[in-house]
Amino acid sequence: MFQETINGIRDELTAIYKDLHQHPEPGYTEHRTAGIVAEYLRRCGLSVTEGVALNGVVGVLDSGKPGKTLMMRADMDCLRIQELTGCDYQSQNEGCMHACGHDSHVTMLLGAAKVLSQHTDAFSGKIKFLFQPAEEQIDPSMEEAVRQAGYDGAGGAGFMIQEGALDGVDACVIMHCQPAIPFGTVQIAKRNACASSDLFDVTFVGKGGHGARPHEAIDPVPAMAEAIQAIHALPTREVSCLETCVISVGEVETPGSVWNAVAEKARFVGGFRTFNPEVRALLGRRIPELAETIAKAHRCRAEIRFLNGYMPCLNDERMAQAVAQSCREVLGEDCVDLTDTPAMTSEDAGEYLARVPGAFFWLGAGDPEHTLHNPYFLPSLDMIPLGVRVHVNNAVTMLARLNGAGL
Repeated sequence: MFQETINGIRDELTAIYKDLHQHPEPGYTEHRTAGIVAEYLRRCGLSVTEGVALNGVVGVLDSGKPGKTLMMRADMDCLRIQELTGCDYQSQNEGCMHACGHDSHVTMLLGAAKVLSQHTDAFSGKIKFLFQPAEEQIDPSMEEAVRQAGYDGAGGAGFMIQEGALDGVDACVIMHCQPAIPFGTVQIAKRNACASSDLFDVTFVGKGGHGARPHEAIDPVPAMAEAIQAIHALPTREVSCLETCVISVGEVETPGSVWNAVAEKARFVGGFRTFNPEVRALLGRRIPELAETIAKAHRCRAEIRFLNGYMPCLNDERMAQAVAQSCREVLGEDCVDLTDTPAMTSEDAGEYLARVPGAFFWLGAGDPEHTLHNPYFLPSLDMIPLGVRVHVNNAVTMLARLNGAGL
């Protein structure tokens, strides 16, 4: 019964997707997107709340029958990447694109809301549809507004929770597209769905001088090089080899200097990822300690900025099993990978999973050459109705299990 309804709105959803793709908006600036979402949900008969976490949208679909409440989320923001796909609905917002598929997430969840609103007889309880701002990051233009609004975290999930979006929710299911896995398949981690992600920004301040007379200066570059090596050694020397942990330094510079000078400053920026809160705390302590000590040894001063980022996404194992079974019903037995292999990418959906039982999983977009955050990333339009079908079946199946004490 669901597939016929989905087929009937396919063209409508394709038009919404193309429109969203043409008008990407960075974190906390998703005003146009949020307006489209709110209007669509109201036309579907949902109770709608706007302005959650500045411009998030929450739609509630009540079956009219008693039961649990399931939350499903779509993130709305884009990345500041120049699109290079060349498609006829390419981004019209210079320097911005939906390189992580959030436009498809919004479209698929809107489609699921419409389908389920026409089939409330298929479930008991309520479904809460969250359309979240700023999964990628707070856009710099909005940071002051976010802080003034009373949120001091990273990512929109925590802000939405702070404003009550998760109140009354019993469980959640969150889907993200993934070009690295085949189209028409899903991948679900039994436990470790996504790693935490924290950032360190270290500047060593020395004394500038002529490159021919370094003894008259205090060179911060050797200090930086030693610190990078020491920090990179932490996972192999201070973290158990049984833990999953990675550190990357992706930005190195000597601001304002030239090749034949001793730089006044040397700066490096990196991040670390893990699933273990104790490992996360250890690295958060040891990286500043190493930077301070090495700076002192080189007669430099260390300026350290540390940003607590996203917590890990840890699936509830029973929810992961249930979602896997639900997806098998839609896609087939061989199209679901329920895996023990962790993904080291990060997602702020961990904020939801830390508070209610839930599962985060990947829907295959089937384009491994153009990964997420790639300027050429463009999922197939066929992914939209498929994702709607997966959402709908997950909603009906999960509520049946929740209401029947099967979870």
